[in-house]
Amino acid sequence: MKTVIIFDHPYGITASHNQPHKRSYSAALAQQAIKDLKDSGNSVDIIDLQKDNFNPVMGKNDLLNWRTKSFVDKQSQNYFDRLQDELSLIGNFLASINDLREE
Repeated sequence: MKTVIIFDHPYGITASHNQPHKRSYSAALAQQAIKDLKDSGNSVDIIDLQKDNFNPVMGKNDLLNWRTKSFVDKQSQNYFDRLQDELSLIGNFLASINDLREE
């Protein structure tokens, strides 16, 4: 089975080790998922949004082209093509957890 993992964290997917000031729980989860999937015989395609310098902002030309079903951004076209035949999709994004205690 093919699995596509979409990963987004400023430290990148390699920040899975316990290195102070450059460690990521999200990266550790992604690395474990990759290992488990590959150990089970699955193929894994990783889209690392930070590594790719992905810009999520849709501009005027992007919107116009979206209506006509063509891409302005080659990177977005690449992502779209890679996701067309995926059988499983995992999204792994940075979540900020703030201290919600009342002061």
